[in-house]
Order: sequence, then structure tokens, then C-alpha cells
Amino acid sequence: MFRQKVNILWQLWAYLVILIVGTGPSECFAVTEISNVRYWTAPDQTRIVFDLSKEPDYQFQIKENEIRLVFFNASLSPSLPVEKKIRKPGVHKILFKSTEDHTCKIKIILSGHSTAEVFKLKKFMEKPDRVVVDIVPEEAEMKKTSREQKPATRKKRIIVVDPGHGGEDPGAIGKNGTYEKDVVLAISREIKKSIDKIPGYQALLTRDGDYYVAFSKRLNMAKQKNASLFISVHADAARNRLARGSSVYCLSTGAASNEAAKLLAKNENLSDIIGGVPDGEGNNQSDEIILNMFQTNTINLSKLYAVDLINYVGRIQCLKYPVFQEAPFRVLKLLDIPAVLLETAYLSNAEEEKLLKKNSFRKTLASAVASSVVSYFSTASSSNSATDLVDAKGDATHEQEKPAAARPVKTISYQVKKGETLNKIAKQHSTSLIVLLKLNRMKMDDSLYVGRKILIPVAETDTTDAKPLKEYIVKKGDTLFALAKNNAVTIDELRRLNHMSQDDVLCSGQKIKLPQ
Repeated sequence: MFRQKVNILWQLWAYLVILIVGTGPSECFAVTEISNVRYWTAPDQTRIVFDLSKEPDYQFQIKENEIRLVFFNASLSPSLPVEKKIRKPGVHKILFKSTEDHTCKIKIILSGHSTAEVFKLKKFMEKPDRVVVDIVPEEAEMKKTSREQKPATRKKRIIVVDPGHGGEDPGAIGKNGTYEKDVVLAISREIKKSIDKIPGYQALLTRDGDYYVAFSKRLNMAKQKNASLFISVHADAARNRLARGSSVYCLSTGAASNEAAKLLAKNENLSDIIGGVPDGEGNNQSDEIILNMFQTNTINLSKLYAVDLINYVGRIQCLKYPVFQEAPFRVLKLLDIPAVLLETAYLSNAEEEKLLKKNSFRKTLASAVASSVVSYFSTASSSNSATDLVDAKGDATHEQEKPAAARPVKTISYQVKKGETLNKIAKQHSTSLIVLLKLNRMKMDDSLYVGRKILIPVAETDTTDAKPLKEYIVKKGDTLFALAKNNAVTIDELRRLNHMSQDDVLCSGQKIKLPQ
């Protein structure tokens, strides 16, 4: 009886083993679910992205009129339709089909395409495993050819404005759901409008829609267009919700100037991986080129422009840092084109998130950037003819006299003391580093020895000081920017009136002076 029970148990165990083995690996292990499909259209391609629950086992075949994708040990999400019409450049529709043996077949029906590329992206941060299909429409290829064959027109100074992130890469996200990729695109469009109004200047955007552009393409665009300046536009974020202000960054071939700059560069340099670029995690070829002497000169030119940009942005918005910072940003690694990265404001700060969404602030900021561009390219020896400048509203205003940088400037001779730097001297005399460099025909790396005599501009009479003043009690939500705007003065003038430094902040209940 005992042996009979043992035999029955062994038979049951053998049956279970056979049952488990017989199911095969497709049922023993979880299948890969194709959970979603998304798509974007850029000027040069249409991108289709398939979101997956894990790394796929798949094959693909690119034919004349279709792309076939076969996923093994996979399933389709119930939310996916049998047919999805796309009707984007180069693409007509997508067909989905699954079989009983856990094989999923996807057909992308093409409509007049030139080339196509299929690649997978590994799971990264909040992004799942993905398979990406990039399709280049025929019309995009034709436009590219026509641009290359287009005869040269009257030469203008080209300024490339680079809205950060885009498409798969949203960048920073505000507390109220504002995406960095959206606000920086809106600001960049305003910057382009302001620069285009200046005679002799033309701005180009690296992207003009919600799609991602690889670092290499952004840099190649600046190179191919023979750009004179490259400005990458971003919006910052931090764990500290009180962090605020604009900041300007230049390329550093070594260490970052502070920990915040280091962290920011690290996050920004991940964009190719998040945005979806084949081998996006690879090193940029310019890493080696960047170390040569030619690039060192370019970095110095970038620093000169950074000083001008800080000067003008600081007039309409509080600054996180009074001077530019340095960090190894991949998007700034241009061989012979001055390049800076502008962090416009903090999306993680509720007040500045609202500010970034205001069209009036975007236009004012764009005007400040355009004015900094004019200032940078102006020299004391520029022509005596009239020049178009940009006013606070972003409109071009024709002055019937020389631009500020070309007008005769009253100066005094100043003898350099021990321990002084040009930056320190500029602050002491309420001027900027770039003004001192231009007045004295100096370069960033010129030595400043004790006893050297340099020219210092005589400050113009501040009309604000002549105005009658009133006492004002700061209310909750007040900002220097808003108070300056409402009282028709600059932020710098308000600071001078109230003996405030760049790092000082307004507190509710604080008493300050305002012009009547």
C-alpha cells in the first residue's frame, strides 16, 4: 500500500514536470508588450516610436513602400488598434497584427520616402525600452538639395538660436506641468523675431517645433550656415523651490566652475540619450578637437559675449550668478563659433514658472538678448552711419545718431592697484568687462600688471536719482522685475536706489524706495 502511494506521487510529479516543460519558453517567461506608439514630424524626418515593456527580440526589413517589423515572444497592448492612420510626410499608416505563437507583426506603409532608419533604445530614467523608426520624406530631401543649390544672397550675420530639448526629451518640468521644451521654443521664436528686425542680422532656429534634434545636427547647422554666434536657450530646475534667476554658461574644457554648473552640464549632456539618437551615449568627436588652441580662442570670444548677455539680461531679470559660469556642455563644443548657454529662469520656482509662460516676459527677454548681440558685434571703430537698435518691446527703432558702443565716451585714466582684476574694476566703476576690453583694446588673456594705466568710462548722470522718491512696503509676490517694470526703471536702478547687491532678495514687509 505504501509503495502504491509513492508510485502515484512520482507519477504526479513527472506529469507536472512534463506539463511545465511542454509549455515552452514563450509561456514560462513574460512576453514583451508593445504598449504604445507615438510619432513626431521634424522638417527633415518623421519619427515613429514604439514603447516596449522590456528589451525586444525583433527583426526589420525596409522595402520600397513599407517597413516590416517582427517582434518575437511579444504581445500587443489592447489599446493599440489594428490600423492607425498617420498621414505624416513619408508615412501613410501603421498596421498591427499578432499571432497565437506570440509573434507581433507591424507594417508601416510609406508614401514617398527617401530613406529610413530603424534602431532600438534601451530603458533610461523614466523612458521605457523603445524601437525608433526615422523616415526621411522625399520633399525633405528635395528641400535640402534646393537649399544647397540656392545662389548666395547679400551676406548677413547669422545667429543660431538653439531651443533646448524637444520631442522625447521634455527637459525640466514645472510644478504646474510646464515643459521646458515648450517655453524655450516660445522664447527662441521671440529672440529670432527681435534679431531679424536688426538690419544686417539673421537668426536661425535649430528646431521650430516639438521634435528632438541631435547635438551633432545642431552644431553642424551652425557650421554649415557659417554662423557668427550660437545661443542655446534653456530653463533651469532645482530641488530647492526658492532657487531663481537667469544664468549664462560658457564651455569649459576642464572642470566646471561650481557644483551646480557640473550637475547642470551632466543633465543637459544626457539629451541625446533621452531624445533618441542612435549611439547617443557615444562621445562627441569634438572632444579631441576641443583641446586645440583654435578652440581656446573661440572660448575666449564666447566669454566676451557672455559678459554682454549677462549685462542685458540682468537689466530685466534677476541673476543667479553676476558673472558667467563654465562647464563642459556638449552643445557648446563648436570649433570656431562663439557659443553660450542661457538659462532663462527656474521652472521649479512657481513664480518664475508663471513668468516664463507670459508672452510679455518672453518678448522683453528676447529684446535683451538681441541687444546683447548688437553690443557684442559693435566696436568703438564701427561706422558712423545710423544703426538700428532694439527697444524694450522688441521692435526695431532707428536712431539718428551713432549706437551706444560707437558714440564718443568720456573717459578717465586709471592706474591698476595690487590684487585688482578687470572684473573688479568694472564693478567698482559701474561698467562692464566688455566695455573695458573694448576701450583699452585688450583681450581676455592680456596681463593686468600693477601700475598699468587703463581707460575707465565716466558714468553718465543717473536720471533716476533726480526723481522724487517714495517709500514702498514689499507685498507677497512682489519681484524686482515687476516693480521695475511698473515704475519705468531698470532692475539695476532699483538695486542702486536701495543699496542692494545681486544676491539680495525682496522680503514681504520690507521697506524700499521707488521713484514717484
